[in-house]
Parts: sequence; C-alpha cells; structure tokens
Amino acid sequence: MSPAEYDVIASLPAALLAKTRFSVPPLGVDVFDGHLQGLVLAEAEFTTDDEAQSFVPPAWCVAEVTDDTRFTGGHLVQASRHEMLGWLAEYGLRPEAP
Repeated sequence: MSPAEYDVIASLPAALLAKTRFSVPPLGVDVFDGHLQGLVLAEAEFTTDDEAQSFVPPAWCVAEVTDDTRFTGGHLVQASRHEMLGWLAEYGLRPEAP
C-alpha cells in the first residue's frame, strides 16, 4: 500500500482493534491489546488440503474457534471486554486481568 493509499484509508471513520501479529509458520498469531488484552488468536493457512489435514496444533493452542464468528475482526472490534471474557469462559478460559 502506498503512503497516499494509507492516508485515504486512515482518514475513513472506523473502530480500531489493537493487536500485534507474529509469524510462527504456519501460524499467524495475534496478541491483542487494549480492552481485548489477554486474547491471543492463532490462524493457520495452508496451500493444500493435505497440509491442512495433517496439521496438528501446538499444545499452546487451547481452543478451536474457527467456526465461532464472535472471534472474527468484525465482531471483536465491536465487543466489550466483558463480552470477550464471557465468550472465552464458554471455552473454559479465563485470561488474567490487565
């Protein structure tokens, strides 16, 4: 993206999600800040179905949320901390307070 394109997009009204993305192939790991602090999501991407079928998540992946739309960016950006903590509790997870 060019600086001019960035400036146009940055000027549009939007809600913000604060996170840092780490590359841990084949995972992209998002560590959230702000009101979502404590939430860490890992997303795997594969080039073939065989790669996806043979993937074994690392032990630190503690819940599968692929089909839970609440953990998509569009929902997370609108979620309160209280809502997010409730969603995680449904998976038996309770992150430490910030």
